Amino acid sequence: MQIFSPDSEVMEFLSKVTDFIILNLLTLLFSIPIITIGAAHTAKFYTSMKIVRGEEPSVTKSYFKSFKENFAQVTGAWLIILFVGLILAFDWYNVLYGRAASMPIILKAMLGVLSFVVWAVAYCMFPFEARYKVTLKELFKASMVMALLNFPRMVLIFVVTFLPYIICAWYIQWGLLIWLLCTTVTLYYISKEFNKQLEMLNKEEVESNESGDTEAC
Repeated sequence: MQIFSPDSEVMEFLSKVTDFIILNLLTLLFSIPIITIGAAHTAKFYTSMKIVRGEEPSVTKSYFKSFKENFAQVTGAWLIILFVGLILAFDWYNVLYGRAASMPIILKAMLGVLSFVVWAVAYCMFPFEARYKVTLKELFKASMVMALLNFPRMVLIFVVTFLPYIICAWYIQWGLLIWLLCTTVTLYYISKEFNKQLEMLNKEEVESNESGDTEAC
């Protein structure tokens, strides 16, 4: 039957779903040491954005290629983010259970916004590092700009990133199946969004360079 042909739309769809599931499982496995979380997520986005662009890479080969190539720099960036995150976690502990429990609501809201911005910057680092080779300073600067310029979109990405874990906790007996399904859908959506943003950034950079060349002439 045509539906089971390797070139059919159904089989191509199932192939991509399988690729995303493998990516999520690899990322989960290689995030266990904690210190490797940055490299694991960068490799995930490196491969998933290629799949969304229709480049059809070998999933495991592409994943380990990015993991190896980006490990040093992205791990340095991740450790900085982790350190900031631990400070914020300590602050939240004080706000919820410590002496800062009576802190004015406006200060708690500011802490919440700051925590979200740190998360958004960290999240933008992974796809940006997966696509470009930049210095650590440029990586943080570009991630900050991307996070702030796309603040509403980052809120949506935050929701779809953590929603699968909430659903899994609610329906724990179906936890693994729900996690695989939800993370596959969210990875596709997030990769598509980041591809779109990075393509716009590329276009703006090219136009800026062309404008500079014209002025020079």
